[in-house]
Amino acid sequence: MKDPKMRSNNKMTIKYYDKLTQRCRRLGSDVTFNYCRCHAEENGSCSSIIQCWWERFDVAGHLNAHLTKDQFLTLEQPQPKPKITKLMEIIQEAQRRVSK
Repeated sequence: MKDPKMRSNNKMTIKYYDKLTQRCRRLGSDVTFNYCRCHAEENGSCSSIIQCWWERFDVAGHLNAHLTKDQFLTLEQPQPKPKITKLMEIIQEAQRRVSK
């Protein structure tokens, strides 16, 4: 019987790794690769998907094979600063304004 996650030419579909799970550093709970790939952010894939999944499988190669060039390049862009870093910068800027 054929694996539904494989194409007839034995290439993996985009959904091949969707049921893999691991702990999400942002959410603090287990999530599936499908969640990271499709639902994590408004525009689709989580911006940390490559950094989080690279140890489990060749996530960059997998996504590059299935996404458009623009979609893939978006994932390779520098990651946004963590929320705590942003908050600290806002607090420091506010303190500078008050002290002037």
